[in-house]
Amino acid sequence: MNTKIIVYNKEYIHNYDALKQLCLMMNIEIILINNQMTQNKIKDLLNNKIKKSKKKKLEYSVIVFSNVPSLQIDQILNLLKENTTLCLKAIVTATNYNWTFENVYLHLLEEYQKNK
Repeated sequence: MNTKIIVYNKEYIHNYDALKQLCLMMNIEIILINNQMTQNKIKDLLNNKIKKSKKKKLEYSVIVFSNVPSLQIDQILNLLKENTTLCLKAIVTATNYNWTFENVYLHLLEEYQKNK
């Protein structure tokens, strides 16, 4: 399986161009999604079976890692440390693979707010 990251709200990732370059060097595919794609399941986003639905604006940026080796995740997280706005992060698991992107977002936001 290919290494991929799903990115939502890239405009809130201040060094997105550097992230894009790093992913290119590490052969990680970036799947950019927008407000019309948040109702898709993670598995459909990863398999390019994306359907557009009613727009749902989510407040924060999100990066979801799929099959990315931990060393590469560390490099990406190091790059994202400089971000001044909140960027939620997740790794695809057997559980969240069948969740909608919005459900992953809401779960991440809940965890973030609990641990603030």
